[in-house]
Amino acid sequence: MADDGRKNEIIMRLKKANCRNCYKCVRACPVKSISILGDQAKIEERRCMYCGKCYLVCPQDARDLIGDLDSVKQMVANGEKIYISLSSTFSMYFPDFNLRNMAYALKKLGANHVEETAIGAKRVLEEYMDIINSRQKRNLLSSHCPATNYMIQKYFPNLIKWMLPVVTPLEAHALMMKKAYGDDIRVIGIGPCIAYRKLVAQEQEGGLIDAYVNYEELENWMKESGLTDVTDEDSDTYAVSTYKSRYIDEANGLFMSLNEDVKKRYTLWSADGVTRAASVLKDFNDAISGHFVELLSCNDGCLGGPIVRLMHKDTFESKTHWMWSIREIPEYMTKVNPSEAAEVDVRKEYHRMDYRPEMPTEEQIADLLLLVGKRKKEDMLDCSGCGYPTCRAKAIAVFQGMADPYMCIPHARDSAELQSNLLFDNSPSGVLVMDDNMQIVQANFAAEKILGLSAEELSGHLVTDYISKSFIDKSKMMEIPNRSGELHCDAIGKIFSAIFFKVYRRNIYMFIFDDITEHYQMIENEKAVRRETIQIAKNVVEKQMTIAQEIASLLGNSTAETKLAFNKIRDSLEKSDEGWES
Repeated sequence: MADDGRKNEIIMRLKKANCRNCYKCVRACPVKSISILGDQAKIEERRCMYCGKCYLVCPQDARDLIGDLDSVKQMVANGEKIYISLSSTFSMYFPDFNLRNMAYALKKLGANHVEETAIGAKRVLEEYMDIINSRQKRNLLSSHCPATNYMIQKYFPNLIKWMLPVVTPLEAHALMMKKAYGDDIRVIGIGPCIAYRKLVAQEQEGGLIDAYVNYEELENWMKESGLTDVTDEDSDTYAVSTYKSRYIDEANGLFMSLNEDVKKRYTLWSADGVTRAASVLKDFNDAISGHFVELLSCNDGCLGGPIVRLMHKDTFESKTHWMWSIREIPEYMTKVNPSEAAEVDVRKEYHRMDYRPEMPTEEQIADLLLLVGKRKKEDMLDCSGCGYPTCRAKAIAVFQGMADPYMCIPHARDSAELQSNLLFDNSPSGVLVMDDNMQIVQANFAAEKILGLSAEELSGHLVTDYISKSFIDKSKMMEIPNRSGELHCDAIGKIFSAIFFKVYRRNIYMFIFDDITEHYQMIENEKAVRRETIQIAKNVVEKQMTIAQEIASLLGNSTAETKLAFNKIRDSLEKSDEGWES
């Protein structure tokens, strides 16, 4: 494959904008390849086995799968020879299409030729039988699932010796097509897998597959091109001459596809799903002999591939449809095609890819646990809320730069409660907490002091025993979410500046108040003194006005002008008095 800059690239990432620190992806990841730092999830490629579990579980659609569709479109635009290797599982995703009209649709999109990946699977199965008949290995681990291959290479490298040294079906098919049709063709894989996309991107794989397109990308491409309803118009479709190798796509399908003699030589095991596969691998050791294990990353094998599951196509109905579709062998599928007859070497040596990060000391683990208040055994809840199975495992992840030390839900809850309690207990304002029946369930120290009653004495009493019912009326909460203002409580002889509201998440009511009785009385006293002063001033003005009028009369000046001047002084005093009253 020509170097197009895609080799070893990141094939999947988590969008920064959408990550909400739910840790769901960490919990789902079987190998803990998701780091959470700076409130952002990130896929660590060195640890990833490309199973797609994180891609499936993200509730915020923060996942971003980097595909090859744009590259394929460019190949078509450049007039390159496009040869498609199509997974038989397409019938689950596209129930209205059979192989014939799907091939027609793909050729309308620009493909030159379409075949089933099952052709490559058939060649892989033949090689499996050759190895089995040669009795080269006393134990066998299947290698037709690229995701479980990565898991063994990265996390169980001591078991590589038991892996069947054979390429995956898609790689085998690519070899066969290039041998049959020329090295200048472009082989495009189409299917439900994410791990195959990584195979394409890796330089070490030799460039057998030029691109990989998943079903979601194909569906979007077909919609863009108006190919939603096609007929059986392609009469030159080649496919596998037998349906048997198609079974390799489902759990236990490998053993359904192989010769019955295998059962006489080995104890057969099928482990579908990462959890089951990992469990088998953990228990596998050199003392075991005579076992053949089929390992599949996805539940139900390729039928439950991440793209199929993401689009909710892995239903009983769709699986039944697939089962019937692979059993149908129309006449146009029975001819032997050139690629099937191509003789190619499908052997492959698998190598270690394990990553060994530095491990912390026991003292370092203890220090990291102490950051979140975990001092003794009973503090280790091992709740997996952070995504890690134990508190110790999370501490190790923190040391290795994979996790934030404070991504601990119990610690966050305890910290929030502590801060809340500190604010509640030390607030200078009185705080009463009521249940839905308006009974007092909690009172802080300031409330005890203002009301002259202890929290125990207040508990269980209706808040309306102390506070006006007109102010605290929960029936009006829908109209007025909160109520605030000056409140006169004649029953206890106090005046409050208060606010009343409901905390809907916890279905409680809160009454926050300050005693302004003394301040209110001080203001009233000041008002009284002011009124008295103004009245004295008014009396003086009236008296002075009378005297001035008499003097003015004796001097011959205008009485009217003098009277007007004093009236202005009097009116000013009266306005000042009114302003104070208001």
